[in-house]
Amino acid sequence: MEAMDVAKEIERLRQNQMARMSTGKMKQANGYEFYKPEYAPPIVIERQKDLSRYGIKGRYKDMDFDKLKELGAPPEDKEAYNNAFRYSLHLSEHIRNGKGLILMGPVGTGKTCIAISILRTAINQGYNGYLISMTSLFDTLMVLSKGPSEHFLKFENMIKNTPLLVLDDFGAEYSSEWVKQKVTSIISERVEREKSIIITSNLSISQIKNSYDGRLYDRLKGTSFVLRFCGKSKRDPLDISKI
Repeated sequence: MEAMDVAKEIERLRQNQMARMSTGKMKQANGYEFYKPEYAPPIVIERQKDLSRYGIKGRYKDMDFDKLKELGAPPEDKEAYNNAFRYSLHLSEHIRNGKGLILMGPVGTGKTCIAISILRTAINQGYNGYLISMTSLFDTLMVLSKGPSEHFLKFENMIKNTPLLVLDDFGAEYSSEWVKQKVTSIISERVEREKSIIITSNLSISQIKNSYDGRLYDRLKGTSFVLRFCGKSKRDPLDISKI
């Protein structure tokens, strides 16, 4: 390309660029022209929250009330599902007042999914919260207790102080006096300080009382709504033909 052609091409590109930036020429008294630039609105990319920091992992990362509605509730548990949703509608008030939920019933009736959906609602409203299974809670406390004390205390303080704590599969943890003392301490302190707890359990009330001090359940019951589930498990076995 000759030098003259290069100059023309540069000028053409400049004019095109100015035309894209301009909302129209304005002429000054001195004869100079200037262009008022017009910028495209910024592109806002909304980052998805890292739900693992709230204890929501794996197959539950997409769980919320919209997903629950899509899956549907068993007819025999429809009232429990509706009451859980009603609880979520007033979640901010319940968290402020330290009111929680106890979800009781057989395995596979959707208790964990409901608890996670409520936790997702809290997160979307700007609250911190944490989900942990009772076996994981025990394992974590045991491992941290063997290391630096500041790590143990940091985790324990988080469990005691987070605005909404979800304890999944209550009663499934290993039975030991140390576990019972730790769980009793965590729950009792949260109840005293009006910190909301959501508990899911496959155990009956009498089984919980037998596993722990009967006063622990009474403390929970005094600050929690109890929802009972009685449907059959919604967990289908894997399709053997897909192996």
